[in-house]
Amino acid sequence: MVAAPDPQSDFETAARDCRPYLLQIAVASARNPVDAEDIVQEALLRGYRGMERFRGDCPLRIWLSRIVVRVAINHHRSAARRLKRWVFFGDVEMEREDGSHPEFDPPDPLKNVPRERLMDVDQQVNRLPAEFKLPLLMLAVDGMTIPEIAEILEIPQGTVKSRVFYARKRLKSALENKGK
Repeated sequence: MVAAPDPQSDFETAARDCRPYLLQIAVASARNPVDAEDIVQEALLRGYRGMERFRGDCPLRIWLSRIVVRVAINHHRSAARRLKRWVFFGDVEMEREDGSHPEFDPPDPLKNVPRERLMDVDQQVNRLPAEFKLPLLMLAVDGMTIPEIAEILEIPQGTVKSRVFYARKRLKSALENKGK
């Protein structure tokens, strides 16, 4: 007698196989490896609980990646709300025992681009609406292709291209205006 397949172990195997791929998407969305781990974990939990809703009309990896994107968007919204309530102590000048003041965030001498400029770019990327930011990061940071991004975000390839175009255009404009 042949035993029936175990859906739990099938899901665990599939989840283990596509976890690195899901983590790439989460890192692109969250821009923070620690948050990305939490996002993937939450997405896998949601995927496991909602497995009966998986229709099988796409690969499981794509279905799970869609869940990761949704969880990342929700995580970003939640983090933005929490951030508004925090007090930042990084700008408070600390004094050493000898009376000197250390630089809070010293520049990295190995980088050719000034740290302030990188921070400006990062700040402007984070200001982009999620609909523009996600495709841009998936393309530029993760090196995903337009068809992969379109499939994950469930939008046409032309929409991915236009969102990346407008994201770059907005970034360029914001950085040029900041330099003035």
